[in-house]
Amino acid sequence: MPREREQVISDSAKRKTAMRRIAYETGRNIVPIALTVTVLFLTLIGLSLWLSNRSSEADAAVAHTVRNHRRLSVVQSLLQDAEIGQRGYLLTADNFYLEPYEMAVSQLDAALDELAANMTDNSLQTANISVLRTLVTQKMSELRQSVQRQREGDHEAALAILRSGQGKVLMDGVRDLLTRMRGEEERLMIERARDARRASWQMEVLVIALAFILAGIGLVALRLMITRARAAEAARDELLARLDRKLLAVLAADLVGYSRLMESNEAETVDRLQHARSLIDPLIEEHQGMIVTTAGDSVLAVFSSALSAMDCALAIQAAMRQQNQGMSEDASLAFRIGLNVGDVIVQNGDVFGDTVNVAARLESLAEPGGICISRTVRDHVRKQRNVTFEDLGFQRLKNIAQPISAFRVREAA
Repeated sequence: MPREREQVISDSAKRKTAMRRIAYETGRNIVPIALTVTVLFLTLIGLSLWLSNRSSEADAAVAHTVRNHRRLSVVQSLLQDAEIGQRGYLLTADNFYLEPYEMAVSQLDAALDELAANMTDNSLQTANISVLRTLVTQKMSELRQSVQRQREGDHEAALAILRSGQGKVLMDGVRDLLTRMRGEEERLMIERARDARRASWQMEVLVIALAFILAGIGLVALRLMITRARAAEAARDELLARLDRKLLAVLAADLVGYSRLMESNEAETVDRLQHARSLIDPLIEEHQGMIVTTAGDSVLAVFSSALSAMDCALAIQAAMRQQNQGMSEDASLAFRIGLNVGDVIVQNGDVFGDTVNVAARLESLAEPGGICISRTVRDHVRKQRNVTFEDLGFQRLKNIAQPISAFRVREAA
């Protein structure tokens, strides 16, 4: 302890000596130091304004690209809503199902105009907008014709337009074009980020040159500014790296009667649930899926395709039926599964967005041991697997603004 105390006293004395020396040197060289600090201050202001301007430009460019991504998604969503509303109307002849169609008709032109106005800085995107307008006009004309025939009472003519396949070809063309446009926006974002980094590198060279001219205090200040600039750039790059938007299939599974089972026999339920998860988790991995979150009695996973998600859901229910063989209905474990596909935001290993919310709500519509899917999933898998679909019509789901077309999956005998 005495030796440690001596060391503390010695360190304190050294600090006081250093401070007195700095004060002495400052008093001797007050004028040169004042001039140096003034030059340094003005230089720092100039460099800070320049860096702030370049960073603001880079941030604005990146934000502009992110907003254009969202605008592209809005156009695609409106077209899908129009198509869903048309099909619902043709199937039911109920004007209620025309609501998404009519809303899309009223909003599409404005959405396209907004998209075009924000892509004038890119000649390629301007050309793409022209092609997109043509495709959208043709698609909406096809939808309008079928709806008009249905209104006139000519149901067969309306269905003939739908069955012609022209609408699918046009919609596929729109999707392909929107994918290319998103790719162009991503290229622009990478290019703009590279420009920002180049500007930062040029600034560093300038700062290093000034550091050799200025006095010691100037060198410290300039290095501090460089460190802050690099930290700001790294924080921005890290934020962009964490934010990604992808087209994924979402699987939401939930155990039926979890609270009742836990109340009946908590230890046994936990053991059996763990065993069920030992079956489910490998099946998700086997079908190239990724588990996002688990909450005791539920699982949320994502897949690169709707077909993989459907195959996994069928495999899970088959595995659970086998596990429940020989058990009473009250003792068996049964999962409900909901599937949806669409754009999701992937951030820090988690997923967000309406696609995820809809999948979770569809799960509640499934029967115990069953699967409920959206129309989008059905359209992806209907010709790929030997299953049938029970049309539940358009369902109003909790906290989901628009009605969702839902189907229960039935395995063929």
